[in-house]
Amino acid sequence: MRAPRDAAPPPGLAAMMGELARLFTAGAPLPDDPELAARCRAHVAGSCRLTPAEQADIYRRQFWLRHQGALREDFPALAHVLGDDGFDALCRAYLAAHPPASFTLRDLGRRVADFAAAHEGFPPALRDLARDVARYEQALVDRFDGASPPPLDPAKVTGMPEDGWSTARIVLHPLLALMQLRYPAHALRSELRQGRSPALPAPRPVRLAVFRSDADLTMRCEELEPPAFALLEALGRGVPLVAACEEVAAGVDEAAGAREAASAALGARVGAWFQQWTSWGLIVDVAPGSGAERG
Repeated sequence: MRAPRDAAPPPGLAAMMGELARLFTAGAPLPDDPELAARCRAHVAGSCRLTPAEQADIYRRQFWLRHQGALREDFPALAHVLGDDGFDALCRAYLAAHPPASFTLRDLGRRVADFAAAHEGFPPALRDLARDVARYEQALVDRFDGASPPPLDPAKVTGMPEDGWSTARIVLHPLLALMQLRYPAHALRSELRQGRSPALPAPRPVRLAVFRSDADLTMRCEELEPPAFALLEALGRGVPLVAACEEVAAGVDEAAGAREAASAALGARVGAWFQQWTSWGLIVDVAPGSGAERG
């Protein structure tokens, strides 16, 4: 649940809050840096036991503990891959590049995947795995509390004329994420959620549908075979149903004389896929094509 927006603070208070935020996000202890210690004296009174820098440093340490804890909660598999020291280093680099800009911790890690994609501080042997895991876990966070559309109206399926399916467009759930990864990041996170301490996975290309089940508001991930993934991806681009099936069939086997066989084999499986996708709530609407398209 996002925090409500408050009225803007007075300019002087806003300036002081901004300066304290910069001090709290400093990587080094404040008393050890003469310049930072001097800046602390301008805003912090200190006490009989603590200098202003020592007093502010208590909040700096709490800032890091709180924000690293929030990132670890959202990215447990990434923390497992990197280990405590590696994840701590990633958090510090990320928070230095993207300091909190919201009053809710829900938005703290919204740029982790993009940051990880360009981050050069990963050990080379872990780089690709860490980036895949960051992408997968951020997809879960981004979709956890998104708004859901109305469910599919069965009448739109039963009322579609037979020739209408040739141009009908399938509308997918807006919170669906289709992901191609080089590592089975979903399996690693699943094992961690079961209380295990799994070994790091070997490379294995996977195609995933990541979504929230609106029936019980839980996050789900389903591994898809390549043609099913390609069909969902084409439908998500707005390709009409029949054209999408033809596009996928063409990609299954481009050998001369094999396209018709590939199309027939795909057609036999599409119905089962659609039943499955509908049961998962991935299809939320069926939009008929225009008269020009049917012509």
